[in-house]
Amino acid sequence: MSMSEQRIAEHLAAFGFSRKETDTYLAVLRRRQATTDEVATAADVSQGYVYEVAETLVDRGLLTVDEDANPAVLRARPAGEAVAELSRRLSDLQSAVEDVYSEPAAVDVGFEMVRSRRTVERRTERFLADAAREVFLVVPATAFERLRDDVAAAVDRDVTVYLCLVAPDVDIIADTVTDFDRYATVARTWEARPQVFVLRDNRAGLVGSHGVLTGRHGDEYAVTFGQPEVANGFYGNMVSNVWSMADERFVADPPALPASFGYFRTGVTAAARHVNAGRELVADVDVVDTGTEGERRLDGVPVREVRQSLVTPPTSSFPIENALVVEADQGAVSIGGDSAGFDPYYEDFAARELTLREA
Repeated sequence: MSMSEQRIAEHLAAFGFSRKETDTYLAVLRRRQATTDEVATAADVSQGYVYEVAETLVDRGLLTVDEDANPAVLRARPAGEAVAELSRRLSDLQSAVEDVYSEPAAVDVGFEMVRSRRTVERRTERFLADAAREVFLVVPATAFERLRDDVAAAVDRDVTVYLCLVAPDVDIIADTVTDFDRYATVARTWEARPQVFVLRDNRAGLVGSHGVLTGRHGDEYAVTFGQPEVANGFYGNMVSNVWSMADERFVADPPALPASFGYFRTGVTAAARHVNAGRELVADVDVVDTGTEGERRLDGVPVREVRQSLVTPPTSSFPIENALVVEADQGAVSIGGDSAGFDPYYEDFAARELTLREA
C-alpha cells in the first residue's frame, strides 16, 4: 500500500469505515472503475460482500454503481465530489451536535425520519436489544445476516420472535438457515418486496420502504415511532398484507405445560401450537369484562377455540384477531389481550394473566 493509500485508510478509519470497506474502496479507486468480480479478487472478499460494501460506499458518497452493466460496474467518484460529500456530513454532524448541546433536556418527539441504511440497521438492533416480550421483524433476506446475532440474542432472552424474510434472494438465504429455532418462534418467507417493519413489545418500532435496506438509492426512508396506538395500525397492516401472504418456514415447539404468560398474544400462539399437536387445553385466566370493567378469575375453563393468524392454519375470523374462546359458567366467551394501544374491541373479556394446562 502506498503512502497516499495509507493516509486514505487512516482518514476513512476515523470516519468509521471498516478495513474491508476501505480495501474495497481502494480497489475501485486504483482503477477508477471496476466490476464486482475484479473488486472481489483485489480486496480478497466474496462478490456478495462487495455488493453489500458497495451500498455503504455509495451511501457515503464515494462510489456510484452502474447496475445496468452485467456484471455491475463500480465507479469511484472524483476526489472533489467525494471530499465534498464527507465535508457535508461533517457539517450536518456539527449542526446536530449544536442542536443537542443547546437543548435543556432530551425530548421524545415520537417520530423520526431515517434515510441512512446503517441508521435503520442500528435502530433495528436497538429495538431487538430492548425487546422484553415480543418482536415482529419483516426484513429483506439480504439484511438478515447483519441482524442475525441480535435476533438470536432476543430469542435467548425468551422473547417471542415473528420473523418474515422477504426478497431479494429469500429462498437462497433461507435455505441455508438450518437452525431457525435460534432466530424465531415463527418464521416465514415471501418472494415479494413489502415495506420493512420492526415492532418491539407493541410499543415502538419502525416502518420503511423496502429499498432502505437493499441499497436502492433514491428517496427511500424509514419512520420510527414510539406510540402503542400507532404501532397497532402498522401491526394490522403487516398481519393483513404481509404476514398472511408469506409461506411458513418454521414453527418452534410449544412450551411445556403448564405454562404461564404475562403477555396474552404469546399465550395464544403457544395454545395454537399445542392444539395443532392434538392436545386439549384448559386455562386459568384473570380477566376484565370489556363491558362493565369488572374483574374476575376463570379457573380451569376448557379452551374451545384458538383464534389467530400467526401460525398455520389461520383460525381467526379477521386478520388481527388474537383470542381464546373458553367454556365459562355462562357459556362460551371470547378473551382478548389487554395492552396499551391493543385493547380488545371484539372480545367479551380482556386477559391480564394466562396459564395453560393440558386437559
